[in-house]
Amino acid sequence: MGPLSARLLMQRGRPKSDRLGKIRSLDLSGLKLLSEHLDPKLLSRLKQLQELDLSNNQLETLPANLGLSHLRVLRCANNQLGDVTALCQFPQLEELSLEGNPFLTVSDNLKVSFLLPKLRKVNGKDASSTCSQVENLNRELTSRVTAHWEKFKAALSPEEAEKAQADFVRSAVRDVRYGPESLSEFTQWRVRMISEELVASGGIQVREADIPERPPKATAAREPRAKPAALKRPDDTPLSLSPNKRVCTSSSSAHVEGSDGSQPTLEPLHFLQCHSKNNSPRDLETQLWACAFEPAWEEGMSLVGRQGRARPRGRSRTSYLDWAPGNATCRGQGLSEWGAWERPPTRCCKDRKKELQGQTSQNVFIGLILNTGQAGATSQTVATCGGEAVCVIDCQTGIVLHKYKAPGEEFFSVAWTALTVVTQAGHKKRWSVLAAAGLRGLVRLLHVQAGFCCGVIRAHKKAIATLCFSPTHETHLFTASYDKRIILWDLGVPNHDYEFQASQLLTLDTTSIPLRLCPVASCPDTYLLAGCEGGCCCWDVRLDQPQKRRVCEVEFVFSEGAEAAGRRVDGLAFVNEDVVASKGNSLGTICLWSWSQTWVGRGKQSTLAVVVLARLQWSPTKLAYFSLSTCPAGEGIVLCGDEEGNVWVYDVRHILTQPSPLPAAPQAPTQILKWPQPWALGQMVTKTMVNTVVANPTFTYLTALTDSNIVAIWKRQ
Repeated sequence: MGPLSARLLMQRGRPKSDRLGKIRSLDLSGLKLLSEHLDPKLLSRLKQLQELDLSNNQLETLPANLGLSHLRVLRCANNQLGDVTALCQFPQLEELSLEGNPFLTVSDNLKVSFLLPKLRKVNGKDASSTCSQVENLNRELTSRVTAHWEKFKAALSPEEAEKAQADFVRSAVRDVRYGPESLSEFTQWRVRMISEELVASGGIQVREADIPERPPKATAAREPRAKPAALKRPDDTPLSLSPNKRVCTSSSSAHVEGSDGSQPTLEPLHFLQCHSKNNSPRDLETQLWACAFEPAWEEGMSLVGRQGRARPRGRSRTSYLDWAPGNATCRGQGLSEWGAWERPPTRCCKDRKKELQGQTSQNVFIGLILNTGQAGATSQTVATCGGEAVCVIDCQTGIVLHKYKAPGEEFFSVAWTALTVVTQAGHKKRWSVLAAAGLRGLVRLLHVQAGFCCGVIRAHKKAIATLCFSPTHETHLFTASYDKRIILWDLGVPNHDYEFQASQLLTLDTTSIPLRLCPVASCPDTYLLAGCEGGCCCWDVRLDQPQKRRVCEVEFVFSEGAEAAGRRVDGLAFVNEDVVASKGNSLGTICLWSWSQTWVGRGKQSTLAVVVLARLQWSPTKLAYFSLSTCPAGEGIVLCGDEEGNVWVYDVRHILTQPSPLPAAPQAPTQILKWPQPWALGQMVTKTMVNTVVANPTFTYLTALTDSNIVAIWKRQ
């Protein structure tokens, strides 16, 4: 499509007229328009235009001087818009559609509400709650910038203050923080505006809210949910076991609370019920299996919006559970109703579109913006999975930013990667992509920034137990299935339509079901470890080798004797470049062993005894599938949940630096975080198992997933 012409506008305008000035509605959708095709000189002749449809084009920006001052309805769905500030030229706008613009973020959604004071609907939904949130954010930011101004002036003489006004703006943008990471683009944008206004006024006055009066329909935002006091539960509070797993027959148990006051203090922060079946607040049975923190590379923020044609499936609920230290009487339950935006069918590869639409037509994405808190300096966004849902949660505020649902699925594993995408105009964009898989053997690729599923891979005929991305190749994904195969996929880079074309690189055969995957830290392109039902195995995964289907090269054993091999390994992670933590091969302990010292003695052996460095004391339970993890920043932290709802925390740095020989007895944990017993439905939740525990890279937040549909978040004080 070339530049617009007056003849085309009259053909597609309503009412029909030979004069542009009489057109009130104009449909320019589906014309493959680029931004440069929107001629302001021509469009400004549409003096009476009130409704404009620019959907399904290739617009990256809107020209800033279109002259459509009477516009009330604007549709820009399914374009490539990356900025919304040009919308301020439409002060009368009441309805706006921005669905399907994958480079817009949640901050852009807030900017829209700030820039358009008369806006009533966004993407077909009422905009009043977002408007109220923007007003609250603006008041808080104005207060913080003003306080920063007073502090800034106090440190300067009058002469210096006059010359340092530009420095103040930079200082405010750098230092004034408010809200979760997902809102940082918006808050910094507003901080710059507020500080520039403050400087321009000489600091004499600052408007508390620079937002015009809202229509009467807009309602005030709800007050933030009160956070409970963060105290640990006393030792004598009884715990019960979950009926979903077989009870341990041993009566012995460790009761270590902590070693000394020098260890970091972790306090309970949030307890969420966000994976409920049919959104029922009474669901305390859905098992949650895996979680992963979004890496710090994320460039964009999270988007809230709707894409496509799916029928809304009703509002979704997240239950925020109160918790009581000991036998306190904090028993209220708060339900936060959210779901202003709901997601549609998967956007998928054209050559498989018919097949995949049948699989994903009921998939729903739900987004949320709620109250805010203080921003953190590191990744605090975690993805969790269990039941038919994948949730993306801001750990600081406890807000569920996104929720992806696939009815009939049960998700077992999630993993993050980042991809560089080139737009049709040649611009590079960085995506955070979340892979999720489970019972149906499908891998769903979720573009979290934009909030839609951009691809589905039919990876296995049986359920996928776990998956992980290569640490060196952002598009390489390992999937491990109950079909006793591990497959390495190359997802490729999505095309201009945001579609993946995945290809299979390797197939690794196993003799038992693989449970955990772990690329070897010192040589991730060469070897892959897997914890399996039958033990711990290793494969050569070099892609320059001719064989594309391979068997296990080495099986690792952890003790001598007839029963040395064939024991389940259900926990596996590297503590550092050399030390591996594994669990499941012996009751009540976690094993730390050296990869390099073990591998150097391999020779041509197919079975290899590991070189054990230390053993860590853990629960004596005979129950399985409690996954362990390590802190990815190299802090030397090992984490594992247990059958009583506890979180075992080990700082192993001092153990690994001790001279040989290390103590033969298992080393006690650094501390055990006791289950704080939150309240739900008027009763204390004591029946729980912590299946997975993961910390963010700086060990600021710790997330635990349970057998009772509760996501528990701790914060280091």
